[in-house]
Amino acid sequence: MITQHEIDALNSYPAGEAPVISFYLSFDRHEREEKTPFTELKNLLRLGQEEMAKWPEEYHVPLALYLARIEETAEEERGGRSRGLAIFAGENLWQVYRLPVPPGNRIVIDRMPYVKPLIHLYRGHPRYCTVLVDKERARLFLIQMGEIQDYSMVLDEVPKHHEQGGWAQARLQRRHEDAVMHHLKRAAELTFEFFQRERFDYLLLGGTEELTSAFYERLHTYLQERVVAVFPIATTASGAEVLAATLKTMEEVEARLDEELSTRLKEEVGQGRLAVAGLAPTIRALNAHKVQHLIVEEGYDVAGGRCADCGSLSIRSTGRCRYCHGTIERVDSLVDEAIELGFAQGAQVHLVAPNQTLWELGRIGALLRYA
Repeated sequence: MITQHEIDALNSYPAGEAPVISFYLSFDRHEREEKTPFTELKNLLRLGQEEMAKWPEEYHVPLALYLARIEETAEEERGGRSRGLAIFAGENLWQVYRLPVPPGNRIVIDRMPYVKPLIHLYRGHPRYCTVLVDKERARLFLIQMGEIQDYSMVLDEVPKHHEQGGWAQARLQRRHEDAVMHHLKRAAELTFEFFQRERFDYLLLGGTEELTSAFYERLHTYLQERVVAVFPIATTASGAEVLAATLKTMEEVEARLDEELSTRLKEEVGQGRLAVAGLAPTIRALNAHKVQHLIVEEGYDVAGGRCADCGSLSIRSTGRCRYCHGTIERVDSLVDEAIELGFAQGAQVHLVAPNQTLWELGRIGALLRYA
């Protein structure tokens, strides 16, 4: 799983005179697009050669070696389980991220790693928390972009019930029930404390129907609102079993949420309400600070421009700004710039898996704060 710490480390790379290659490749191919990952790889390497030629000759040999190593790595990863790659190559730098979501296709040669796509993947995909409960144990996991981490140690304080002999049966049963309820209450409190630190978006509960229902009742209302699924699983399940069950449930939940969001956008646009669809209307809405929810298809990208004076975005890469008549300068990734602007304006950014509804709307759109 990509962590904020890893992103910060890339951002902290010491900028010098030597170039750094930042390479992103998606292995997913949209059924309506003719380009294959192999074609995209060759195109990116060709662009890399063109960019390399712009640098002083002393850097040509190391850049050529970086590109060759990137090509070899990408070829090895094709057909694997990952849906994309991010590779950073430079002096004392070689970092490969195998991504569970497509990052788009681009290559950048600069003096610093180009990490905007990683930041957008990290911030644009929801974070899930899965809590497994039984009568004595609770386990907690954090999931993002199809990868899972075990944080069960935060629940170590949950009191555990141990069987003891010699009690009257009725009193033993009552004590046991009280202990179970106390255990669930404490687990719910610790889950809320974890939420306050990690700020996950959705919560999944695993266990029997009886115990997950009792646990749900003891959750803070903020967390109850975030519960999107409940599924049966034992707390003794192996990590692989937890991962498989969680990812299966997540896929179903994310597919449903993506479709619901895309359908809502289509309905709002169709009824002339507070929504826009397509690249140009969405960019205009961002420039006007109107966007509340920015909805973008995973991997969608296109070049465009940004005003050198006022910073407004444009679907054109040259010419004059429509707002201040300043000079428009080309940006290789208008979608990256749009996502960054959305975050800066406090909009919620949703990176949605490709679906027919969003495709028909132009692969990008927005729900607005006001007209």
